[in-house]
Amino acid sequence: MSTIATSAVADCRRHLLNMLDTVLRELGFRDDAWVAHALDAAGQRYDELTGVRDRRGFDAVRSLTASRISLIHEDDLAYTIDLSDLARRLREACAPSLVRVHLRLLTVLGQSDLEPEMSPLAPETACEALRALADAADLSAEARERLLVRAEQPLRQALTGLYATLDTLLAAAGVTPPPPRPSTAATPPRRTGGSNDGGGLGSLRHSLAGPTATPTASAPAVDPRRLAEAIERLEARLVGTTPGDAHELRLGLREIAGLLTPDRALAIEIVDALFQVIADDTAVPPDLRQHLAALHTPTLRRALRHPDLLDDSDSPLLKLLESTLRLGCALPANRHGTLLPRIGAALDELAAAPDLDDAQCGRAQATIDLMQAELTNLFAEQLARYAAAAARAERKEIALQSASNAINAMMLAETHPVLLTLLERYWVQALAQAAQHRDRDDRLWRARLDTANRLIHSAPSQTDPATRASLLKSLPALVGELRSGLTQLGLDEDTITRALAPCMELHSAVMRGATLPKIRHTPTHRPAALRTTPEGLLLLQHHGHVGRTPGLPAAWSACTEGDRIALSLPDGSIFEGVLAGRTPLGQMRLLLAPADGHVLAVSLRALATANQLTLGRPNLSRRAAEHLRASRAGAA
Repeated sequence: MSTIATSAVADCRRHLLNMLDTVLRELGFRDDAWVAHALDAAGQRYDELTGVRDRRGFDAVRSLTASRISLIHEDDLAYTIDLSDLARRLREACAPSLVRVHLRLLTVLGQSDLEPEMSPLAPETACEALRALADAADLSAEARERLLVRAEQPLRQALTGLYATLDTLLAAAGVTPPPPRPSTAATPPRRTGGSNDGGGLGSLRHSLAGPTATPTASAPAVDPRRLAEAIERLEARLVGTTPGDAHELRLGLREIAGLLTPDRALAIEIVDALFQVIADDTAVPPDLRQHLAALHTPTLRRALRHPDLLDDSDSPLLKLLESTLRLGCALPANRHGTLLPRIGAALDELAAAPDLDDAQCGRAQATIDLMQAELTNLFAEQLARYAAAAARAERKEIALQSASNAINAMMLAETHPVLLTLLERYWVQALAQAAQHRDRDDRLWRARLDTANRLIHSAPSQTDPATRASLLKSLPALVGELRSGLTQLGLDEDTITRALAPCMELHSAVMRGATLPKIRHTPTHRPAALRTTPEGLLLLQHHGHVGRTPGLPAAWSACTEGDRIALSLPDGSIFEGVLAGRTPLGQMRLLLAPADGHVLAVSLRALATANQLTLGRPNLSRRAAEHLRASRAGAA
């Protein structure tokens, strides 16, 4: 590791431990020995992970961590699962800032494929400190649970601040994120759009104008009076024509071709392409497109005098057009009658103004911004009838995640594949069922955790007579608990018998002292399923074991309410809508289809594993540039 990298690793460690020291003391833990024990545990995890050099070594650290938390007592096991859940919630809450600093840290460590949850700076390191603190203070099970509740909000704020500080620190040291790796996904999630002009009208105008963009000394002088008269004649010809009327445009240009400089002639083409794209945008309500079309001639008039009018995607005029289209696409169809006239009035007032200068555009933009802010209330009205159904779906999602996390934490490297299959396919559902009622009474949850833990240890690869005698006494009760749990899931007797049969055969081999069969474990994978609730809410979520929670596409960090989203569904169709909200605990996103009012609640896991996911739309400048390129290519 270079001197710079060593210094960066040490600085990050120091900031991390200082943050944890502050949080723990603010939580009321003033005993220096307790706090030192907690910081030492966090420091050990940090040091282990910053010393990793490849994926194999990384997995070794993961295994060491798992071995430290492979628990025997059910209180310890429950606490481990709760710590895991806390780390996940903190990671999701801090995701954007964690990802930024994590990518820079990858450069420092010379790595390229480590997931954020295994970052030395991940919330898991803070949770390691909480575990050590609870051990040092000899907290009871109840006190440990209260500690997690009290620590969540302070840690969320402190971690967010820490990540921002370290991102700035590493950036100042010249540390850049590693280059993105080529995606291997068939159809990777993507974010379209963006505020810069990359590939937009400004880039296109400069590339097409070339060296003629600026008149040279040898260029013939143009009489300003004749040019002004010619522009007025062209404007008059275009008044009342439809956007993209190529015939009128050609006639007008032919008349004044000798007077227009190349950049002004190109500006006319650009404006026409821009409004043709708006006219063709079927995602925008037709009434709104008509109001936008009224801005065609005023825009052309200004562009003839300012050929670079549309160079910057953040220019007031383009920003207004872009935000108006975004608003129009997001408005629920059942509100068009009341809302579109308000938008139209603002646009008509702008079209009638003497000039589309920044001040005039700013006044219209204020109206659009106000209505954009009202979208949250509009979405809330549309989503209200589905609130209870969405909350139920989220509770099931969280319960399944908790059950999966519990199983993952208990797994041993030597656990037989037959037992893994039973746990992942069936018992995870029994655990999830218990997890949904855990807040009111956690006895069933604890009992089923204990059953899972005993099942994992019920088929050792090597046994002696004493071990087999002990198993002979305990196995009947274990199988009885498994049968009872599967029965409470609503499975019939035949299904339960088939589910337990491989396990019974395995136990029989263990009792005989036979060599256990060599079976390759295939992780259980159930794709996301689509169903409709009685309230009419569409639900897209997984219903099986979560081996590893997939990361949400990074583009989601830039998504806001009203952004367009296209998502593939299991039946092969595409749900096209807008981001309208989220469930109370943030584990599901609510998408609204403005055209028909359908609402889809989709889990974060389903979003992360979608075959096709498109976030946002290409911005207007880019679409207009592509249209003009295609038009010129077709005419060539």
